[in-house]
Amino acid sequence: MVNRPPHRFSRINISPYAAGVTVVPARTLRIVVADDHPSIRENLRYLLNAELGMVVIGVAKDGHDALRLVHATRPDVLVIDSEMRDLRGLEVAASLRQDGNAIGIVLYTLDSDACVEARVIGVDACITKDSPPSMLIAAIRGAARTVSTPQAQ
Repeated sequence: MVNRPPHRFSRINISPYAAGVTVVPARTLRIVVADDHPSIRENLRYLLNAELGMVVIGVAKDGHDALRLVHATRPDVLVIDSEMRDLRGLEVAASLRQDGNAIGIVLYTLDSDACVEARVIGVDACITKDSPPSMLIAAIRGAARTVSTPQAQ
């Protein structure tokens, strides 16, 4: 018998069937994307639709379209650019918050300074466009949880 030093890591027994199992979200998050750049809109649609438990139910090319789409479809989360031609994303977010709309809002921006104003408005998350996609996905899930979880009074 050979004396071996104790293992630094404990062994974990994983069933071979459980090793490949993916956790399925409790429900599918319905998302609206608003950005004035067509390539960003389509890339976000592709990225989010490929994510388990997420579906993009609409895309908007400007702030007015975003407001119309949110009111018509009642999504769980709005992912919106801070700067758009007619109505800035921050103005859309402020309008939705003033209306008392129960929607998660994620500001997706090139301008990190917009995040300060977004926090004051009540935006759930602010992600810069140079961040990894995993950060955006986590922010969307977090914004949806914030809306679906009653706030403590």
